[in-house]
Amino acid sequence: MRLAIVTAVVLALPASADAAAKTWSITVCGAAPDSRRVAVDEAVAFWNATLASVGASLTLGPIHGLDMRVSEDVLTKISEGVLVHDRTPRLPREFDAIPGDVIIALSDAELISVGIPPSGSPSTSSGRGRRGLVVVRKGDIPPLSLPNVARNVLAHELGHVLGLPHRSDPALLMCGRPAPCRPAVFQTPDMRFFPLTDSEKRDLAKRFR
Repeated sequence: MRLAIVTAVVLALPASADAAAKTWSITVCGAAPDSRRVAVDEAVAFWNATLASVGASLTLGPIHGLDMRVSEDVLTKISEGVLVHDRTPRLPREFDAIPGDVIIALSDAELISVGIPPSGSPSTSSGRGRRGLVVVRKGDIPPLSLPNVARNVLAHELGHVLGLPHRSDPALLMCGRPAPCRPAVFQTPDMRFFPLTDSEKRDLAKRFR
């Protein structure tokens, strides 16, 4: 069985996004119950603690669950568009009725998880720019079913939504292509999040001051 690779295309957020709303609401789309929803809660808590520790003004949340599925064809096309064609797509019309500054779509396909940062203002009320998006692959088989993997995959992809690029060190949360980092590297018997670098923390503090 082919294991998918967690990766994403990260674009530098423009100044208007850096100075955007101080809270970004999150909507999780997927059938309930789903163990990945717990991983979302854990990853958001990790990022809020991290953002607070560096003095950033941004808070992620509140988190709203939406018991609906986005078309697997749509999610697969988004993943392939990011990975194969190296482009960050506009959100398809299927997302128009979904609220939230950041949408997390829980897929049942063996696609490659991606995280896409917002452009312009992520505010849904303003109608400007593209909202942040995370697409997460099927969670009931490896690698996401391995212990400690799902929470770190969610945190990794949310890191891309916050504007962080890939790193080459497999000991770091943001390790990814072209380095040989794969989701299974997050496997540990204990609950823990892989770390950020000091430079990443400084970047977050500056970006969301």
